[in-house]
Amino acid sequence: MDTHFLHGFSPFLFRFSDTLSLRWTGAAYLVGFLLVFAVLRRQAARGEGPFERQEVSGFVLHAGLLGVMLGGRLGYVLLHQWDDFSRDGSVFFQFKQGGASVLGAVLGVLAFTVYFARQQRRSWLQVTDALAVLAPLGFLLGALAGFMEGAPVGQITSVPWAVRFPAEVGLPDFQPVATPSFDVSTLAYAPGHEVAGLARADASLLTELHRILPARHPVLLYQALLEGLLLGSVLMGVRALWRSRPVGALTGLFFTLHGGLALASLPFRAPQPNVSFVAGFEQGALFPVVLLVVGAAVLLSVLGQRAAGVAVPVPVKQEG
Repeated sequence: MDTHFLHGFSPFLFRFSDTLSLRWTGAAYLVGFLLVFAVLRRQAARGEGPFERQEVSGFVLHAGLLGVMLGGRLGYVLLHQWDDFSRDGSVFFQFKQGGASVLGAVLGVLAFTVYFARQQRRSWLQVTDALAVLAPLGFLLGALAGFMEGAPVGQITSVPWAVRFPAEVGLPDFQPVATPSFDVSTLAYAPGHEVAGLARADASLLTELHRILPARHPVLLYQALLEGLLLGSVLMGVRALWRSRPVGALTGLFFTLHGGLALASLPFRAPQPNVSFVAGFEQGALFPVVLLVVGAAVLLSVLGQRAAGVAVPVPVKQEG
């Protein structure tokens, strides 16, 4: 008997009606912002980091809204929905349909940190050092939320922990691994969790889904472990143990390790057909390689200045 797990989680953490609901991705944003606020606020109260205590709430709010949410959404529509967006700009505001770009979110946050650092006359690298240790928390929550919503993004495999995703039946390019014994198009418009619910109530449908659905690597769980838990643990360990590190070292390590760990999970991702070059840039190996290059450049720069005896200034916080 097939033992591969059939994904049946609902994409909604809470759903009171068609218009009032909270998806896992929305909950991930909310929890992530609250945790970042709490950590930065506590650090500021101790006199650590680049922020005054009264600045933290505004910084987190604007970085979250302008950087993560709007940057992520804008990146998604430009990379993945350009044709629709060029015809109808309101596509950008269809947040309920989901869709966020990691590349867009990263660039959005970086752009806001540049603005904040210039406005407050702070070291940009000191600001990014503070965020570098917290960013993996967002990757962890985001990847877990994506898995709960049932995105079938992994390569087909036979490993024992592989997962079958009922949402795949509704995809236009769905290719069953065995000839279906019934017309699967009848399930095409049902969300994956509803298909799984029907299968739990109908043993024959459950057997059929296990027969025709490919088992895939749960790539989002791999990313949660690598780019979330592992990356965050390493950066927190470096921050705790390397007290004499130069400003910018955590930023360089973040980009370098993030790029390397993203490459590590790439072989387990299913190739995305018919995507543009820019969309392929985000989903393929180019984006992690760029992260590696940027991280290495930052590390070489700050460590080179340290070796040459050039002091990397840490600006004094402004009063008030």
